[in-house]
Amino acid sequence: MDTRAEILKKNFEILRRQGFGGIRADKSVAEIGVTKGALYHYFPSKRDLGYAIFDEIITPRYQSLWSRSEQTEANPIDVMISTIEDLSRSTCENISLGCPLNNIAQEMSGLDDGFTKRIESLYEVMQNQLASALSKGKKKGLVKKDCDPKNAAIFIVASTEGAFGIGKALQSEKAFQTALKELIRYINSLRA
Repeated sequence: MDTRAEILKKNFEILRRQGFGGIRADKSVAEIGVTKGALYHYFPSKRDLGYAIFDEIITPRYQSLWSRSEQTEANPIDVMISTIEDLSRSTCENISLGCPLNNIAQEMSGLDDGFTKRIESLYEVMQNQLASALSKGKKKGLVKKDCDPKNAAIFIVASTEGAFGIGKALQSEKAFQTALKELIRYINSLRA
C-alpha cells in the first residue's frame, strides 16, 4: 500500500463530504489504519495535507476538464458542449456533494493565502484554456466575431461551477441539469 497516496485519497473524500474543516488526524488514522506518526511524516500539518489534496488531486482533475477544447482541431463549441454533457451525467452523489473545487473555494478563499493563490491559479488555467479555444475558433470562422473569448470563458467556468453549486444547495438534480442546459444554449449562441 502506498501510505501517502491512501492518506490523500481518504482525506479527499472527507474534504468532499465535510469540507476542509472536516479533515482531522484522528479520522485519518482510524479510517486508513496508519499511525499519527505516519500521517505527520507525510503531512506535518492539516494545511500541508489540504494543499497536497488540492495540488495532487483537485488541480489535475480540473486542468484536464477543459483541455480538450484547447488541444483539438475540432470545433471548440462542440468540444465544450461535449464536456458539459459529460458533466451532466454526474451521479446524484456528485450533485449532492457539489464540485470539490467550488466547495474548497467557497470555504477557504480569503481565509488562507495558500488556498486563495491555488484556487485563483486553477481558475485562471481553466479560463485561459477556454479563451484560447474560443480565440482559435474565431480565427477559423467557427465562433462569432463579436465573442470576447476571455469574458465568455469566465462565464462558462462560473456557470459550470454554479450548476454544481445550485444542485448541491437545493439537493436537486433537476436544478443542476437545467443550469447546464442553459449553459449549453449560451455556448451554442457563440457559433458563427
